[in-house]
Amino acid sequence: MSRAIPAMPLSPAPAAVDLSKVKTLVCEPSLPVRQGIRLALNNVGIRDITEANTFLAAHQACKEGDHDFLVLNQEIEANDSTFIMRELRSGALGRDPFILTVMLLSSREEPKVRSAIDCGPDDLLLIPFAPDQLMNRLRILVERRKPFVVTHDYIGPDRRAAPRPGATSATQFQVPNPVRARGTNLPRDRYDRQKQDSIVAISVERIKRLAATMDWECNALTVSAREGRMTVESTYRSLLKLEQVAGELSARVAKQLGHSTDTIDSLTEMCRRLKVTPNNVAFSDIETITQTSRRISGTYTSR
Repeated sequence: MSRAIPAMPLSPAPAAVDLSKVKTLVCEPSLPVRQGIRLALNNVGIRDITEANTFLAAHQACKEGDHDFLVLNQEIEANDSTFIMRELRSGALGRDPFILTVMLLSSREEPKVRSAIDCGPDDLLLIPFAPDQLMNRLRILVERRKPFVVTHDYIGPDRRAAPRPGATSATQFQVPNPVRARGTNLPRDRYDRQKQDSIVAISVERIKRLAATMDWECNALTVSAREGRMTVESTYRSLLKLEQVAGELSARVAKQLGHSTDTIDSLTEMCRRLKVTPNNVAFSDIETITQTSRRISGTYTSR
């Protein structure tokens, strides 16, 4: 059961940033925790606060609101809120994929922590916490927001201390900070231009990553077929993954680049058709998918 957050004295916010102008959304099912968060926000001058205590209300508020700062519990009514976070970061939900976000966790269990990290919030905070912990996180994020990185399944802050051995270093993107922009009276049209420039840059990188992932999945499927390691389950998973990746790639290519998506859509349709009867997938089918994927990846991985 969540405990109320005790009131503690807070030091004033940095003079250069007027937090009273910041619009905040708190998505938290526990009333005592919401009250504690509101008190913490009020103590640093934040008054424009929207609360959501159900998953539906949280999703709707994220979709329609124009917020700068989001406090989001990882679990609302037994629903996984990392879905909301991923939708926000991908641009599929809401008006600003760069909303500054602290995700609340009620458990230190490694799978839950990993799931929270992988959905792209700026920071994590374990319940229960003191108000100054939340506001200190906010101050740090206002002053020193981490750059974003993009992969085929992640858009969010770069949390790596260093690249994994043998891995290529991911491109970092300096993204706009809506809390700092609002608190320093940055003209809205200027912020919107920064936001749009970052959205385009990240989308182009995502396109490259999706195309490369699609090619990798096809190669893995080909090797598996040649070596006789294909199973109904593995074939279905590969085809489903290819369908999902190709579907997002098609949408991004059409929206950001204005390209025809006929070839990508044909690949999506092939995967959708074949996964209905994965036990009947022939090697010739895999060759056709792979050849189509190579044509697509050759177009977009080098952009």
